[in-house]
Amino acid sequence: MVNVVNRRLIREVVMQILYAYDIRKEDIRKVAEGILPEEISSQPKARDFAFGLLEKIIPNLSLIDSKIRNHADNWELERMAIIDRNLMRIAIAEMLYFPDVPPKVSINEAIEIAKQYSTDKSGRFVNGILDAVRLELIKNGEMHKSGRGLVDMPAKHPKDAHQLPVVVVNEPPPHRTSTPSNTPPQRPQQQRPPSQSSPQTSSKPANKPNPHRNQRGGSDSRNNEHRKR
Repeated sequence: MVNVVNRRLIREVVMQILYAYDIRKEDIRKVAEGILPEEISSQPKARDFAFGLLEKIIPNLSLIDSKIRNHADNWELERMAIIDRNLMRIAIAEMLYFPDVPPKVSINEAIEIAKQYSTDKSGRFVNGILDAVRLELIKNGEMHKSGRGLVDMPAKHPKDAHQLPVVVVNEPPPHRTSTPSNTPPQRPQQQRPPSQSSPQTSSKPANKPNPHRNQRGGSDSRNNEHRKR
């Protein structure tokens, strides 16, 4: 019984072939034949998918690389890690030329392989560029997916990746409070227990001076009577 090769393994092998092609600059089929393992080359579907990727990437390399450059801020394509660069080429080729592969699958596969074979920051780097390319392809009408390959499904983000805002359609707006939107919500203050005293308290100040008393503390009438004596 022949084990079916999953596409993750095929993508990893295609990445290795593109890596060798970047260095050796030989005919891509010659490079592929020297790297392709028996478990892929012996299965027609796996072999077709591998060579299908290569035959779409190499002739369209300038177009695919331009998509990467458009969204690689402060990064030159030639200075990127070779693994990251070739994984993004594979994912963009799938988004452009493989209508049966959902874009979220292409991006997720590139992220997971980058985290396994490249640097610690590669997952976030690859995800940021590919998701921007995905949005550009949708906006320009360049992505054509059939069947379950929906173009509006968000890509999976790694844990350390910056999350994009989620737009909720046909959802009622949240209840607005009097707190300004640019002010962080305040922690509610703990209510104090009601006072045990009677609610009807006198409004007269406790230390209000008595106008009928002199500075010594006695009343005026008593002082006058003392003077008479």
